[in-house]
Amino acid sequence: MFNESRLLERVAYGSEYGHRYKTDIRELRNGVERRNAEWERPLGQYSVIFKNLDYEDHQIVIAAHHACAGALVGFRFKDASDFFADGEVIGYGSGSTETYQLIKSYKFGSLSYQREIVKPVNGTVKIFADGQEVAAAIDYTTGQVEISATAGAEITWQGEFDVPVRFEDDVSFSIENRHRGQPVCSGSVELLEIRL
Repeated sequence: MFNESRLLERVAYGSEYGHRYKTDIRELRNGVERRNAEWERPLGQYSVIFKNLDYEDHQIVIAAHHACAGALVGFRFKDASDFFADGEVIGYGSGSTETYQLIKSYKFGSLSYQREIVKPVNGTVKIFADGQEVAAAIDYTTGQVEISATAGAEITWQGEFDVPVRFEDDVSFSIENRHRGQPVCSGSVELLEIRL
């Protein structure tokens, strides 16, 4: 199950954004390591701090936790450390209507990784054929784009994207203060990216 709603963005400084891989490492008797990637793709892992939330914003986070039944239902989250793509090549035109998957590339020396973007943000995505913006049918729930472009035209995109996540732990808040008779709350929320 997945809910297309995005969790409250009012995160505080000190929030942590990261990714984890699952790699099996075995050390041989001579000290040489044998490394085997058990996962083809990483998973995002987030420790999000909500600081001094007014009552209304606090209720938004609590409502999300209850409505999702804790870790049961996934939802959208904005990874503030990596949420934008620009000039990403997703394919080449064939002269007829084709479907392309939005991706983002990460390069380091001779190595590269292509990440599928499955939760683009509605209204932020632009599609280009040979640098000219073109009309396209964009599925904001899967990251798939349907477009007709001339044969050989380079298809690129730019826009924002979310990460599909779930709550990893139960949510707890502390009352820090009161404002106009309402509690002001702070707490942290652990989130884990999910595969769709």
